[in-house]
Amino acid sequence: MSPTLHENLLSFFGWVIRGSFMASILIVLVLILQFLLRNKIEARWKYWLWLPVAIRLLLPWAPESSLSLYNVLSLEAIAPGIHQQTQVSSGGKEAGRISEATVHVERSINPGASGTSEVPAPSLESGLVQESGFWWNGFNQIGFTNTLIAVWFAGVLLLAAKTIYDQLRLKQALRAGRKIDTPFLSAVFHETKQQLGVKQNVQFLSSERIPGPAVVGFSKPAIAISPSLLITLKKDQLQYILAHEFAHIQRRDVAVNWLMHTILIIHWFNPLLWLAVRKARQDQEMACDACALNRMSPQQNNAYGQTIIHVLEHFSGNQRQPGLAGLSATHKQMKRRLTMIKHFHKKSYRLSILAMGMIIALGSVTLVNAKESDAGSVTPQAPVQSEQDSKAVVNNVPDMIYPEGDIDRELYKKELEKAQKKAEVAAKALTPEEKKYIEAETHRVKKLSNETGDMYVLYHKYKDLNSGLDLSYWGGIETFSAYEDYLKRASTLEGSILKQPANLPEGYKFSKARIEGPTEGTFLDEVRAEGKKSGKPVYAKRIDWKEAATIRLEYTNGKDTLAISKYTLDSEGSKKGFFEDDFPAHIYPKYVFWHEGGFEYSISATWDMSKEQKIEMLKAAVQK
Repeated sequence: MSPTLHENLLSFFGWVIRGSFMASILIVLVLILQFLLRNKIEARWKYWLWLPVAIRLLLPWAPESSLSLYNVLSLEAIAPGIHQQTQVSSGGKEAGRISEATVHVERSINPGASGTSEVPAPSLESGLVQESGFWWNGFNQIGFTNTLIAVWFAGVLLLAAKTIYDQLRLKQALRAGRKIDTPFLSAVFHETKQQLGVKQNVQFLSSERIPGPAVVGFSKPAIAISPSLLITLKKDQLQYILAHEFAHIQRRDVAVNWLMHTILIIHWFNPLLWLAVRKARQDQEMACDACALNRMSPQQNNAYGQTIIHVLEHFSGNQRQPGLAGLSATHKQMKRRLTMIKHFHKKSYRLSILAMGMIIALGSVTLVNAKESDAGSVTPQAPVQSEQDSKAVVNNVPDMIYPEGDIDRELYKKELEKAQKKAEVAAKALTPEEKKYIEAETHRVKKLSNETGDMYVLYHKYKDLNSGLDLSYWGGIETFSAYEDYLKRASTLEGSILKQPANLPEGYKFSKARIEGPTEGTFLDEVRAEGKKSGKPVYAKRIDWKEAATIRLEYTNGKDTLAISKYTLDSEGSKKGFFEDDFPAHIYPKYVFWHEGGFEYSISATWDMSKEQKIEMLKAAVQK
């Protein structure tokens, strides 16, 4: 399986788990409300109470709100292991999935701000030692999740196959049916259709192979009744049955049943959802009863109920297939259903407004996601003021953010914790004046960089405060979403640049580009010398760079990605010419590198592409 496909599947599975969890809470709330208000709201509104559950399960995204119920009940709090293993970084979908620290030294984002450091933390040496084990460690980390995905996917396929089989049998039964065209039955059929206000073209069929009176299909619906039941019906009984079936058509219940069944296939592992679908189908039947009774006189209520009992003498059970909607019920459901029919009255707008208010209130707390809180990212206050001051100048990272790619996260965390402890010790040795100066100068440089877009290099006298590095960078990174904007900026640079290759595969369009300033050169020695001479704890210098150290272009056809990059080489003993990487092909996109003139040019694709094709495209992209 390709990395992109695996990540998409993992992302979708994570969405399924989170949606199923949130819907489970909502299902419990709906069941409680229906129990408490069983005699307060009408049948059709009991059915509509299930609407927020369906919306919650279909929402690909939801806004955050402090009113969300999931601020209190969250998947992360209840099952943190599942929550963490079903998360996937959106950045992992990009082509350059190789941990760039193992291919070349590239600036890494400072965890505390937008600045960058000369070498990623943990140290490059530690990363290289673990390089050969990254793919295996990554496999171990996601092994449990892969097993869950496999089981879930097998269940989805099994239920989908059964649904297709049942639907094929239903179509055969429909084809085996006979169209009812006798004058008397046709007249009753059309009279009831007009009474219910159905404008759609509907067939009237008789078939012994379709269980009970039922509506089949939603784009071209048909009402099917078994001949053995049909001959036992009087005119008014047939009207009641047809009124119920036309109510199903008018309410688009077959389409709704298909939607519920599709959701059930995806969330087959959730027993609460099976219960919810069963309850919703029962409420659907009662809502159709209410719709049919609303078009009749109150004196007909008792006769309508007797007709349902008469139908059950010929058929007793649930019509579980999504393609069916009909007048059916089990004996256990009949008591509640007949009670509703007996006490049915015409529409009550007061009660309808009450039910609508409940649905809106329910949706307002369950159809929004939990609001992200800053509480988890705030460092607990130290009991001593000096410790508070120390932490103020340390690049603290309470919420661990790992680099992209398959890395040994445990090793990364340990290395980061070591650097953090050193930083805290170094911070305690600072004078109050030095602490104040570091904060003010860092804030000033950050503001200047954001406002002007200029690149700044900071020299740190106390390098332990900066993850053991004496230099860090702010700015010097420019991103572009339009190729024309990128080309306009690139044309002002000295040295080689990248352009769109003339032999770009058909269907591929520009996605994004990035240009970065240099992080190596003689100017760094100048910054160090000036910084030491100043004696200041932090010394900042603006860098007026002319030649880019890094350029990256990305193209996509919506499914696959092509990436072309330029990097500054940092060693004289590197290979020359063109060569491929030796990373595992089933984990990383295959790269072709071109080393020339102190720069490394590379090209990678998320689909199979020959080395010769990549070389020709890379040559066409590099403009010297």
